[in-house]
Amino acid sequence: MAAIPDPSEAAARLAEQGAVPQAYALLTRAVDDGDAGAAATLAGWRMAGTLVRRDLAAARDLYGRAAALGADAAVPVHIALLANGAGGSGRDWPRAYALLRQRAAKDALARRQIELLDAMALDDNGDPVAAPAIASLPAAAGMWRSPAFLTPAECLHLADSAAPTLQPASVVDPRTGALVQHPVRRAHATSFPFVAEDMVIHAINRRIAAATRLPVANGEPLQVLGYGTGHEYRLHSDALPAGEANQRVSTVLIVLQDGFTGGETAFPQLGWQWRGRLGEALHFPSLDPAGRADGRMVHAGLPVGAGVKLIASRWIRAAPLDLTGPPGRPF
Repeated sequence: MAAIPDPSEAAARLAEQGAVPQAYALLTRAVDDGDAGAAATLAGWRMAGTLVRRDLAAARDLYGRAAALGADAAVPVHIALLANGAGGSGRDWPRAYALLRQRAAKDALARRQIELLDAMALDDNGDPVAAPAIASLPAAAGMWRSPAFLTPAECLHLADSAAPTLQPASVVDPRTGALVQHPVRRAHATSFPFVAEDMVIHAINRRIAAATRLPVANGEPLQVLGYGTGHEYRLHSDALPAGEANQRVSTVLIVLQDGFTGGETAFPQLGWQWRGRLGEALHFPSLDPAGRADGRMVHAGLPVGAGVKLIASRWIRAAPLDLTGPPGRPF
């Protein structure tokens, strides 16, 4: 007896041949028939927006359908999309929390997230009940520090979450806008886009939003940066090339690991440096009052003398990021 073809594999072959409508129809039928793999595949298509129109709300629901049908890998993605409501797809923090707690009964990482979330002072929507305490810095207007922005346990969670995917860091090429590797930045980096943003990371992003008084949707994905001995980030501005429609307005840095020497963040034109302690955050603007790159905020991550400098970084834009995906897909 001939084997029944897997719907996801059959759809992939059809898509490779350019028969996207037929592939889409095949997956839709398979989802209706209760195929978990088809639901996860179609969710990925809806998320990517390359074969079919990006629809983050539909992707969230399809990941939930896949999870309910037994696709375990779909559960964290469904929870993330419920918690963050990426792209205006609608947030349901209580539902995400309930699913995470249910998963915690058999998953150690979920249990750890629940413990961290329960230790945070959050309202029913996952927002901090009070904005973090900040102290303005005399170096320049708009600069502040928050000595206990993250707890040691939260720092450890970010460090552990980042460790498997750290890779050589990139910079924005001012000529093309593309990310490229360059000797100006010798470090390792990873980021947590909305699809991989667990509830703890999203709660931290909402804490950053509360402290900066800008919407959480204005933040680029949280990054974790690792600098080993001799690693550095030479003088640079965090502002994007001139003409960018949605400029970076500020940066938040958070120290995730102590026990290294050197590695200060130096602002030569201000005559000021920041080292920070475990869990401490630094905020500084990127633009001047006229909306141009502020030359005073050109800064460098000085070479690390010994140990590993590990920091979180979040760039804040002037407006929410556009998550609509490629245009022109018919369905």
